[in-house]
Amino acid sequence: MSKEKWWVLGSDSGWSLEERPNGDHVVISQSTAEEHVLAGYQWMHVKHDDAETGTHAHALKVLGEGPPPFGKWTEFHGT
Repeated sequence: MSKEKWWVLGSDSGWSLEERPNGDHVVISQSTAEEHVLAGYQWMHVKHDDAETGTHAHALKVLGEGPPPFGKWTEFHGT
């Protein structure tokens, strides 16, 4: 059985996640502009707003056995 879970950035994490035109998914520090490419993670758009995590529809979520190493990630249980 897979131990992978969906993860979203916490709304108060100080980091944002964006998809670049070349297809890379990049985590960016909002205070320092530090950037890290998320290689090896599967991703999807969130389908519906999620009040529990503060995640908006169309935000990006990533799949992994643990959260990515940059930013404050929250396990995502919604769709």
